[in-house]
Amino acid sequence: MIHARTLAKTTMCVAVLAVGCDEEAYGPDAVESQEWHHLELSSELGGGGDSGGEADLGGATVVGVEVLDVTIPKSLHAQGLAIPAKLVRPKWSKAVGQKPAMMVLHGSGGLLKDGKTKAAPCSEQMESQFTAWSDRLAKLGYTVLLPSSYSARGFCDKHSQASKMPKTFDENTEQILGRIYDLDAATRYLCDRPEVDCDRMGLLGFSQGGTMTMLGLHWQIEHALQYFRETKANTVDIPVPDVKPGRPDFKVGIAYYPGCGFDGTVPLSTSTKVAVENKYLPTAPLFILHGSEDSLVEHCSTEHGAGSREIQAGQVASKQKVPNLYDITVYPNAGHSFDSAGAKADGGTAAGNLAAQKAAMAVALAQIDMALGD
Repeated sequence: MIHARTLAKTTMCVAVLAVGCDEEAYGPDAVESQEWHHLELSSELGGGGDSGGEADLGGATVVGVEVLDVTIPKSLHAQGLAIPAKLVRPKWSKAVGQKPAMMVLHGSGGLLKDGKTKAAPCSEQMESQFTAWSDRLAKLGYTVLLPSSYSARGFCDKHSQASKMPKTFDENTEQILGRIYDLDAATRYLCDRPEVDCDRMGLLGFSQGGTMTMLGLHWQIEHALQYFRETKANTVDIPVPDVKPGRPDFKVGIAYYPGCGFDGTVPLSTSTKVAVENKYLPTAPLFILHGSEDSLVEHCSTEHGAGSREIQAGQVASKQKVPNLYDITVYPNAGHSFDSAGAKADGGTAAGNLAAQKAAMAVALAQIDMALGD
């Protein structure tokens, strides 16, 4: 169902045209700068900085944060795969009942730091970016689920551990398909948590996780799987089953520097002759935060490339007579991974990446609060 809710459009920054690519290559996104860990935000956002900003809801306050290792059971997964995850949740000063939740999706660098032995490819520690984001959101009162799609399949980092990837997950398209099923299972798991208000859940993803955020809001994800199975099933080494009906909805999505081509899982054509069901439209407010010097912006923005998804969203909304909830901000002189890497991001300038890092975080926290806050 399309949610008939509109939000103010964020301002699209003016920047030069980014170079596009046919096959989306997600650059390493685990490089981090020292500046990132101390980034401060203005208090008017409700406190998003690492130095404070704990939620105060009806006299109940967040007095701490706990991190749990959990497993999303294989019974929820269409491919029968159990997914390890981190659950980060606030500790309250008194009982508060069900509260909103966020799911955070990792990029191609994985959720966890590399392990120190061949027998243990992944550490139990999250990459610093995800430690900081989950802590920040938990202090604002959100329960945060972070599925680990890579460690579930025996490796930790797509770039440094490519040789460990299974045959069923070693191609970009297989990764997107597999993570669609991971997301489906994780959504059901998060909704069933006793502390979670299932009617107030949001998505936040980075790089490949940003792509998954977009697909998590796709109005025709079930049809997309069926269409792929009918037209391209012989191109991958995995079965492409349907997902069960009734997956809970998300109320907002924040996608940092995603690849919008979706690696062939959803057609890119903007032709008016193409069935509307084969075009992209988010079912909830989607905020894409991208850099002008990131080649992955190609299919996301009409000002910086072909903008196929932006065009499709407009076409579907017009055809179906529903709101177009697709929003993109492109930051000038910013490259890939500006959130985690800051000045050392892949492309752009140091100043442009630091400015994008700060501005994008402000947008992300404000829109999450607008969609899910009390």
